[in-house]
Amino acid sequence: MTRNEFIQVNDRPCRFKLKSGKEFFGVLWENTAEGDSSYYFSSMGERFDPRNKGNVGVRVDLDDIVGAELINSSLVG
Repeated sequence: MTRNEFIQVNDRPCRFKLKSGKEFFGVLWENTAEGDSSYYFSSMGERFDPRNKGNVGVRVDLDDIVGAELINSSLVG
């Protein structure tokens, strides 16, 4: 996944596909702490739960992601 592709799915619910062929559902976001961009993945619930205070997610390498499909979040809830 390129940076431009990432911008299209940042903090939006998606189905992602990895180089290994595995698929996962959730959200990606960027953390620019200390001037270094890092990318993280978590479930929607974890990402936007105010009790987590940003201390959630698994660091991912955008190069490992080969596909992303937006999920219609209006169907949730």
